[in-house]
Formats: sequence, C-alpha cells, structure tokens
Amino acid sequence: MTRPLRAAASEVPPRGLLLLSLAAALLVLFPVAVTVDQAVAHGLHILAQTLRARSSLVLLLHTALVAGVATPLAGVLGIGTAWFVERTRLPGRRLWALLLVAPLTVPPFVTSYAWASLGNPFQGYWGAVGIIGFSYYPIVYLLVAVSLRGLDPDLEETARSLGLNARQTFFRVILPQLRPAILGGLLLVALDSLVEFDAFVALRYQTFSIDIYAQYRIGLSAAGAAALSLFSIALCVILLLGESWLRGGANYTRISMGARRPPWRYDLGRWTVPVLALVLAVVAVGVGIPVGTLVHWFLQSTSSGLSGAAANLHYLLPATYTSLWLGVSSAVLALILALPIAVLVLRSRSPMVTAIERGAYLSYALPDLVGAIALSYAASHYLSFLYGSSLLLIYAEAILFVPFAIVALRATLGQIEPALEDSARALGSGPVRAFWRVMVPLARPGFLAAGVLVFAFALGDLSTAQVLLPFNMYTLGTEFEANASTVAFAAAAPFAAVLIGLAILAAYVVMSRFGTIRELEER
Repeated sequence: MTRPLRAAASEVPPRGLLLLSLAAALLVLFPVAVTVDQAVAHGLHILAQTLRARSSLVLLLHTALVAGVATPLAGVLGIGTAWFVERTRLPGRRLWALLLVAPLTVPPFVTSYAWASLGNPFQGYWGAVGIIGFSYYPIVYLLVAVSLRGLDPDLEETARSLGLNARQTFFRVILPQLRPAILGGLLLVALDSLVEFDAFVALRYQTFSIDIYAQYRIGLSAAGAAALSLFSIALCVILLLGESWLRGGANYTRISMGARRPPWRYDLGRWTVPVLALVLAVVAVGVGIPVGTLVHWFLQSTSSGLSGAAANLHYLLPATYTSLWLGVSSAVLALILALPIAVLVLRSRSPMVTAIERGAYLSYALPDLVGAIALSYAASHYLSFLYGSSLLLIYAEAILFVPFAIVALRATLGQIEPALEDSARALGSGPVRAFWRVMVPLARPGFLAAGVLVFAFALGDLSTAQVLLPFNMYTLGTEFEANASTVAFAAAAPFAAVLIGLAILAAYVVMSRFGTIRELEER
C-alpha cells in the first residue's frame, strides 16, 4: 500500500548530505547572486524608470496572462494524456508515449518560426499561450507518467474492490499520490512562461522578457537587464511559496513492499475513438506544426532548386557533435547537482532544507541571456581560466535546468519505501553503498526522466549558447538561428531536423526503457 505520511522525514538533516546539498545550491545560485549584485550596483535607476513606464508594466501583465492560461493548459494536457497512456488500453500506447514527449524535443525558437509562418491566427496572445501550453505539457506528462509507473497497483485494486469506478479511483486515490509530480511540473511550466523569450521571437506578441533582452541587445546595458530580472526573481519567489503551500508537508512513500506487477488498465470501450482523436490532436498541434513546417521548407527549397541547404551541410556534422556533447555533459552535471538536494528534501523537513531546495529553483527565474551574461562577467573578472571555455557553457546549461532534475528525482525517490534502505544499512552497508545498491536502481525512471528533460532543453537553449559558446564553435541551435533570422529557412531546416531527431531518440530511451514490468504479460 501507499499513502501520504506526515512528518515521515527527520527534522535534523544528515550533516554530510546537508553540506553536499548546500554546496550544490550555492553553485546553482551563483549567477543569481552575480545578477543581483550587478542590479544593485549599477541598474537601480533603470529599474526605477521601468516602474514609472506604463509600457513595461503592460508587458509584465502580458507575461502574467500567458503564464496564467498556458500553465493550467499544460497541466490538463499532461495529466490527461499520461493517464490515458499509462492506465488505459489505448491502442498504440507505446507509440503515443513517444509522440506525446516529442513536443518537448522541438526547440522553442523552431516552434516560434513554425507558428508564425501559419499566419495571424497562430500569432498574438493565443499563439503565445498555445506555444507554451503545447510545447511544455510534456514536462507534466513525463513527470506524471514516471509517478504512475511507480505507484503500487494494490491501491487501485483496493479501490475497485470497495466499489469505486474509474473516475472515483482517479480523483480519490491516484490524483493525491501524483501531487508532487503535478505541482512540480506546473511550477516548471509557470517559471518558463515568465522568462521565455525564444518561443516568442517570431510572434507578434511582446512579454516582459522583451524589455530585458532589449536592455542588453539594443541598450547595451547588462546592468539594466540584470535590474529588470529582479522582477522575474520576485515572481519566482511568489510561485515557489505557492507551490510549497499547495504541496503541504505530506510525504508520499510506500509503507510496504508493494507489488512489482503491471497495473490494471481500463478498457475505453466506446470512448476509444474520441480519446484517440483527442490524443492525435494534441500530438498534431504540439509536434505536427513545427515538423510539418520544416518539411514544407525543405520541399520548397528542393522544388525551387535552391542550393542554400546543401551549401550549409558541411556545418551539420560538427554542429551535431557539439550539441550532443553539450547536452549529455549538461545532463550529467545537472543530475550530480540535483541528487543531493532531492535526497535531502526527502530526509528532512527543517527550514534550512526547505530554503536550500527553494533556492535552487531561483536559477530558473533568470532569463537565459541574463544568466549567461552574469557567468560571463564573473568568469572574465574572477575566473579567467574559464572565460570563453566550453566548461563554462556546460556549467551554465546544467545549473539552468537543475530544477527539472530536482522535480523528477524528488517525485520518484519519494515513492520508494525508506525501510528498504534502512534494511540495507542494518545488514552492514554504509549510507552511500545502501543508497547506490537499493535506491538508485528503484529510482531509475526518475534519473532517466531528469536526464532527458535537461538534455532536451540544453539542446534547444539558444540564448545561453549565443553568449557563452567558445569562438569558432557552433551548435545546431545557433546555426538554425543564423539561417532563419535571414529568412533562409531551407538552409535552417536540416539543423532543426537533427535537433529534433536527437531529442526524440533520448525520449525514446526514457519511454521504452524505464519500468521493466511493462514487459510482463498485461491484464
């Protein structure tokens, strides 16, 4: 059985784990600290001007309106599709599991150009909401799917034996168990909505991030961009407090060994066709629009006899290598930084631990460009050996997406019965050995989900790469932007296609490999 436990974690955190987590949090918070220092030292007058400027406040309202609608939309799409794939006899479930993650693999700037090319109905406010909602619902989907695969089937079997139907079982038994994954996913979507720029680059809709980017790119004021970022940091703190309040103090863990067998899957019956149509529509909007647009660009260039795409193909292989190496390295480093924090949160409920976890999320409150500028400034002044190196770029990408890894690991590790690790330690294993041999294998879904999230986002992150990419190096994203910004869409298409292919391959590994019980005979 699995049920919410109160005060399951100790109030006194283990000292070694606390020190590791504190060190990881400080590394993640470093660009935030540099940004605040720049803002206070040189940019407060720009902040004061912004507060007096009505246009900037309107843009801030635009940002809030996008986040307020796109976040619930992503939640509904993510929870609904994860339930249908993981808990029903939906035809082609394994294919849908991959396709539903696919929108996350499309870089936001590619989606932006694709939606903009479809005309006015796909631009403006509803275009911005649609891009965020349909591009980032896979965050919620992936976290909820991982949690559903980790739940004990006895929960649903007991509920059915007590006479509950599928709807009652979902809302009264399953949904409460998914709360950490759902709230964590919604928090990440909301934070992304507040600082997103790449997804709106080709739309006729301006958000507050436009002001931040204009301060740096047009006004040439890094301090001004840092000062305006204080708004996003403040909004992030508000969201973190709200998510913490909604999540409460409950800790969802197993209180028995549970059953390692496939879960019960509900027969959709007459709802099979409508559900298939709904899932197909979600996939068509989320991944069909950008992929279809790329195919259209490529076919246009072929029929017109254009040589732009072929002329740029010699950049494709080195750009692919750089992007792949950067994505894998960033994912590994993000997991290393996130793991002690995720474990500490489950082991202790002290205020210090809460502050460490909440603080780690602040890295995502910085727009990508601002965080990259802060690291570039710090490296040039204090760590010259890192300035202009690929190590600085890997570090930047990793800390930017550490919150994704924390959410995925926390949701998965939180479902594992602590008594299993306690038993290993009672048999003579040390804390590290017991965790490595018992907890890590059981938490494999969370590690894979966290890794693919960071990998996919690092591949598609454009602003950070544009600032910190070493001289004479280029990625798939920077090459796509260089061509697309000059309307050379045919030349840009191959780079976007490889980007999407790499990320889809990573998603396939996650959706096909985690949860080995899926290979058993299903009921």
